[in-house]
Order: sequence, then C-alpha cells, then structure tokens
Amino acid sequence: MTRLVWAEVTRLLSRRFTGIALIVLLIGLGGFQLVVKDALSPLTHAQLAVAQRAYERTHKDWVDNHEKDEQECRDTGGTAEECTFPEPTLAEFSVQPTPFKETAQTALELSTALVAVVAFMIAASFIGAEYSSGSIASWLTFIPRRGHVFWSKLLTVAAFAALLGACGATLVFGAVLTLAHLYGSRLESIRELAGMGARSVLPVVVLAVVGFCLGLLTRHTAAAIGVLLASVVVWFVRSGPLSSFAWAQRITPWTPEGNIAAIVDLGYTYSVPVEKVTPDGVNIDFVQHTVSLTHGAIYWSILLTLVVLGSLLIFRRRDVI
Repeated sequence: MTRLVWAEVTRLLSRRFTGIALIVLLIGLGGFQLVVKDALSPLTHAQLAVAQRAYERTHKDWVDNHEKDEQECRDTGGTAEECTFPEPTLAEFSVQPTPFKETAQTALELSTALVAVVAFMIAASFIGAEYSSGSIASWLTFIPRRGHVFWSKLLTVAAFAALLGACGATLVFGAVLTLAHLYGSRLESIRELAGMGARSVLPVVVLAVVGFCLGLLTRHTAAAIGVLLASVVVWFVRSGPLSSFAWAQRITPWTPEGNIAAIVDLGYTYSVPVEKVTPDGVNIDFVQHTVSLTHGAIYWSILLTLVVLGSLLIFRRRDVI
C-alpha cells in the first residue's frame, strides 16, 4: 500500500495540470498581497492634504448653515434627533488603515477559498483525466485490487491538499505579519489568527476530497467543475436576490458553505428576515442565528463519509471503460 501511495504521489506531482495550477495559485496569492499592502498602509501626504481641504470646506459650510438647516428641518415636522446635524470631523474624511486583525482575517478567508478551489480542480483532474484518457483501465491491470487503488489515490489527494492548505495559510499569514510590521500596524490576536489559519486547512482537504469523488463519479474533470460552479451560483442567488426571503436563510445550517464557515470561524452567524406587523405598518427585523463549530464538524463528517463510501462502492463495481 505504501508503494502504491508513493506511485500516486509521483503521478500527481508529475502532471502538467498540477504544475500550472500551483503557479496560478502562487501568482494569485502574491497579487492579493498588493491589496493587503494598500489596506495596511497609511495615507500619503498628498492624500492627507486632499482630506484636509475637503474637511475644511465641509466644516465651513456647517458653521455657516447648520443652524438654518436644523431650523428648516424642525419646521417641516422633523424631530430634534432627526434635525441635529453633528459637526464634521477630520476623521470622517481620512481613510484610516485597516486594523491588522481585520486585514489578516479577510486575507486568510479569501486565500482559503482560492486554495480550496485550486485543490478541488487538481483532485478532480487527477482522477477525471485518467478516465478520459483510459489510463485507469491500464492501471487496474497492474493493480487489480480496486479498493487499494481507490484509497491510495484518495490519501494522496488528501495529503497533498493538507500540505497545500498549510503552505498557503502560512505564506499569507506571514506576508500580512511582515507588511503590518513594516507599516507600524498594531499586532493583536496572533494566537486567534494562527488558530484560524490552522483550521483553514480543513476546507482545502474537504474540497479536494469532494472534487476527487465528483471526478470519479462523473468521469470528467469538466463535469466536476460544473458541479462546483453550480454550487457557487446557488450560494450567490441565495445570498443575493433571495436574501430577503426567510426560507432561503433558514436553510443555512444545512448548506455546505455555512458549515465550512462555522469550522473556520469557530461559528458562523447569519440573519433571518422576520416580518412584524406594527401600527405603523409592516417592519422587517433581522434575527441572528449561529451555526456552531460542532454542527459544522458533524455535518461535514457525515457528508464526507457518505460521499467517500458511495464513491468507493461505485468504483469497485462500475466498468472503467
């Protein structure tokens, strides 16, 4: 079994698609650090001068007109609170650097999504290409034990994804730390962010395993990627056009992305719109609910078990030609 795993590792690393995907991933992660740099860097002297001029104009207008504007507002029936126009401050015109914790958290979340998608495509292509080219049939003539072949491929994909996720999180977190140090940002919550980086490896492994199983079930890399794209479209529609529908948000605890987020962020909070009838009409309140880490872990444990065992049974019984 060990030799078989090493053979699969060699085949995976020698594939052209794997090399191209890793290069694209490295370029993507490197390019994203330019966004991190802009978020952490303070304003330049020119930007500060522009903000100062805009503040002075607005403040002068407030000094000259705010009493008249407030009186006009009260005359039209506005309340005292509604008709109080606060004095503008310079901070409102100066975009402050994003705090380190917020920047690092966003960087880890986005990089995890990118690394997970790349791992999915590599895993799906790894088995999908063997079906498309017919090499899986030749491989089974040398190793007729299909169970051994399946587990060796799956372990190879999972180990590769874990290593890829760990390297990606380490590179991104290290880059954010370096940039924050260069720009004098206050470093905080290092242990919390490091834990988040460690947990971000799990979605990468999960998506790689799912990609491998989908590639095996559909026998085509493109079909597996199509399933992934369809899932992304469903998530986009549910979080966009359907965001105001309560039923679309109540199913969040049973969605893959909600439970993945619960694992990475130690819980995922979502809002469900609830209509309430008042004397003034119908108001919509948003009630917050949370998908816990435990819920996410159990959800994905069951789902992965079903997907892997189903793929194994089909692989053992289905004709590979």
